Formats: sequence, structure tokens, C-alpha cells
Amino acid sequence: MAEAYNKVKLLIVLNEVTLESTETATQAAASRMIVDTYMSDQLNLVIKYTTGAAETNNNCYIKVWGYVGTKSTNTNYPYAATTDTDIASDSTNWVQVGTFDLSSGTATYTPSVYKVAGAAAATTYTAHFAVGITFPKIRVSAYEDGVAANKGTVTVNVLIQ
Repeated sequence: MAEAYNKVKLLIVLNEVTLESTETATQAAASRMIVDTYMSDQLNLVIKYTTGAAETNNNCYIKVWGYVGTKSTNTNYPYAATTDTDIASDSTNWVQVGTFDLSSGTATYTPSVYKVAGAAAATTYTAHFAVGITFPKIRVSAYEDGVAANKGTVTVNVLIQ
């Protein structure tokens, strides 16, 4: 069991990253920071999105991925980034965090995408999303749409508790 002072951790997973039109173009999956969650159940995304100069009505999108594979037992507890190359290069065992709707006993899974809208040019927008997690490791991806010429940037902090 974690000590009380180790129970909450804030990490920067994307720091002033220039956004592209796809998450892979923004940052290759193998280059994304992997965070050991210490089997916590709550992840808070704190997002700072800055639109590009002369850009209006653009959007930043964030996805959270959980690791379900068994390629590594390496951990960096409590709540640390890892550089485990086995997991970073594992392209089949990352699951996008999502929700489900239950109707007549059938659950339908829907992947979650967290959107931060940017209406004005060269303006910073902030957002906060609380996300339930049950994964031992997570990573975050981002992309932007609506760009004519000047790309925006994003900083994402994760608060794990």
C-alpha cells in the first residue's frame, strides 16, 4: 500500500508539443511517455491548448490509452514515467480508454476523446477532465483539426490519485 504522501502525483506527459492533424504525426506511439499508475483509479487531465497565429475555430483532441499486455513487469512506483522500450514498442496491447452504454443487457463500448475548442487565434485555452482508470500503465496522445497554416501547441499534465 502506498504511503499517504505518495498517493497523488502530477506529471507532465506532453510539454508544449506542436500539434499535427493526426496523433501519430504529433508524436509516434513509441515516443509517448508511459506512466505507471500504481493501480490508481482516478486520472485527471489538465490541458493547456494554444491555438496558432491567425487560426480560429480549431480543436485539440486528447486520447488516453491503457496498457493490457504482459511484456514487462518493470515498475517505477510510485507514479513515475518509464522508458520501458518493450512496452513503448508494443503496438497491440494499448487500449483506448472509453465508456460503455448498457441497453437490454448489451454493453456497447465507445472510445473517449477529450476535446478542447479554440475559437480565437493565438489564444490559450485550458480544460480539465476526470477519467476513471483501471490500467497499471497509461499514455496520452493528441492531435488538432481545423488548421489552415499555423499549428497549435498543447501541454498535458496528468494528476494520478
